[in-house]
Amino acid sequence: MKKPIIGISTITAFDEKFHSQRITYTEAVWNAGGESILIPAKQDKSNCAQIVSMLDGLIAPGGPDVDPDLYGEETLPECGKFIHYEDEYDMELIREAARQGKPVLAICRGMQVANVLYGGTLYQDIPTQFSREIQHSRVVKDVEIYHEAVLEPDSFLARILGEWESVKVNSSHHQAVKDLAEGFRIVGRASDGTVEAMENEDGSILCVQWHPERMQDMEIY
Repeated sequence: MKKPIIGISTITAFDEKFHSQRITYTEAVWNAGGESILIPAKQDKSNCAQIVSMLDGLIAPGGPDVDPDLYGEETLPECGKFIHYEDEYDMELIREAARQGKPVLAICRGMQVANVLYGGTLYQDIPTQFSREIQHSRVVKDVEIYHEAVLEPDSFLARILGEWESVKVNSSHHQAVKDLAEGFRIVGRASDGTVEAMENEDGSILCVQWHPERMQDMEIY
């Protein structure tokens, strides 16, 4: 039986000499019975249609911040590093996946990219622009921090996760959805109101702010 081929976009934020992504993404795809292909970003986006045509699904993964210029804002001092062409390339991959009817899982930065793609905006820095109630970003490298996310019970996400009312999620982000993208609804929030999950009308684009690929051996309730 042919395994589904899942594309995972890469970033250069870890090291500008390498197109890379964390191994947890590919491991998660393998553990779920798929095969993975890493997709390096190009400044020329004309190959996205061909790339997506080779895939059965797309993961838009985590990474650096998103360029505020893409949602019409000036860059604040608290905004971190971003790579404009990589943001645009990931947007084109998501847009093309939607056009071709390929499902998308957008994780952390991927969720933020998807929100901006469809007209939404972001908090460039949660602590200074929104809330300090929950620590959303890591304070120690490679040490996970967790909090609860309350889910909408009628959402595709809740059904996928087993219809739990809330789940334990890991956090390593300081940006989040501010104005929601057109055609999406919020289906998960932290107790401080931070948007933790959103999905489009048919569930073909599912977005989570946390990192499920780093929680493969955990109980979520």
